[in-house]
Amino acid sequence: MKRTCVLLLLVITCIGTLSLSAQQSQVNPKPTISVSANGKASPKADIAIVLMTVRSTSPLAADALDQNNRKVEDIKARLTALGYKDEQMKFSGNRFAPSGGGVYYPGGQRPTGFDVYNNFYISIEGPELNDVTQFNKRVSSLLDELSKGGASPSNMPISNTSMGGSSAVAFSVKDPAPYEKQATLEALDKARFLADEIARRMKVQITGIEGTSVYPSGRSAMGMPASALDEVPYEYFSSTMDAVPVRVNGNVRYTYK
Repeated sequence: MKRTCVLLLLVITCIGTLSLSAQQSQVNPKPTISVSANGKASPKADIAIVLMTVRSTSPLAADALDQNNRKVEDIKARLTALGYKDEQMKFSGNRFAPSGGGVYYPGGQRPTGFDVYNNFYISIEGPELNDVTQFNKRVSSLLDELSKGGASPSNMPISNTSMGGSSAVAFSVKDPAPYEKQATLEALDKARFLADEIARRMKVQITGIEGTSVYPSGRSAMGMPASALDEVPYEYFSSTMDAVPVRVNGNVRYTYK
């Protein structure tokens, strides 16, 4: 019994010590200066994306679906005839929407038909991206040929806020990793500069880094809406082939004394 009481006392003492240590750690944390900064790289595009859609409308969804499936097959045949490979074209699959009366809601006007649409994109890369004139000719010919099969440029803009309107063509980089690294180093340099300035005004000295978080801003930084781009496996887009903005945001906490 005596031994049990001693052990119990030791356990209580240890718990009390741990609790006190935790409280002291919370009461007296390391003082830190937190700063946020961003970095940017602007590589030249090495791939172009032509955003298209094919749409069919009918009073019956089944009829609209049949029509759209035939259009899709025709589009694929036209692309193959133009020399595009399977890996250069990607279709989202058929999607359904009401037509003729807007979206139905209780007590509202019922749709009078159905839209079936299929978003797709075509990727273009190669030396033509270094020649604006040749590239524009190729895109013009592509759009003209696909329009004969019932396709049209996607009505989903690549950016409403950053680029001033919609575009059927977007430019990107296939491997953004080295540019994200470049942008990250710029963000960290900016963060340290800001932290040094804050420390100078506080009359303290930075002693180290407590924590860092850096993340690519990707599409969200460009005001990207939910669109056909959701099916495109690239993170950064531009309306010009000369510079694709690769951005990162960073947060750094510095300790000081």
